[in-house]
Amino acid sequence: MKNSDFTAREKIVIRRSSRLLAPVLVFGATLLLGTASFAETFHFRVAFESVPGLEEIEAGNLQLGIKVLEDQLARSEPESSGDILTTLCAAYIVNRSLDKAARACDKAVAISPTETAYNNRGVFRAHTGDLSGARADFERVRPRQLEAYMEELRMKNVPLMAADNFDLVDELLSKRTAAQRNGPAALGSAAIEDLND
Repeated sequence: MKNSDFTAREKIVIRRSSRLLAPVLVFGATLLLGTASFAETFHFRVAFESVPGLEEIEAGNLQLGIKVLEDQLARSEPESSGDILTTLCAAYIVNRSLDKAARACDKAVAISPTETAYNNRGVFRAHTGDLSGARADFERVRPRQLEAYMEELRMKNVPLMAADNFDLVDELLSKRTAAQRNGPAALGSAAIEDLND
């Protein structure tokens, strides 16, 4: 199981949040509600697996990335092509190649039903208006106890830990006077907590 993040084609903002997480692309879909004069934008997130072609996508060269992925797909055995298809699914969505995305997303789920494959197919389904199908795909991979999942992720993800630590330092600094801020701080005792409780 892999965890991933994603950013949109209109504004390619792909970032790696840590070594534990794959690059993610945020994809904005506009849903017309009721009348053509009212539109609301929803930001769905698709993910890429670490396969050949990913570097090109991360560098902003989507077309070259797709070409590399398609070449890899042609050379790979069908039963081992799940990660390539999962990434192609996402790349095709961003590229607005929806017929190709439909095939890649369905094949990815059939060959390698990973969290990433289901999530990406869910984004495709939402983008094409199949909201109940999208909901079913997202339901398969979303954590059942989100708070516990987020706390576990926070303990394992160094950038999230650093963000928490940054907030704690800011809080401590806000409680000190100007004279105290520049001086050394006296720390209390330190202990290792049992994180398995």
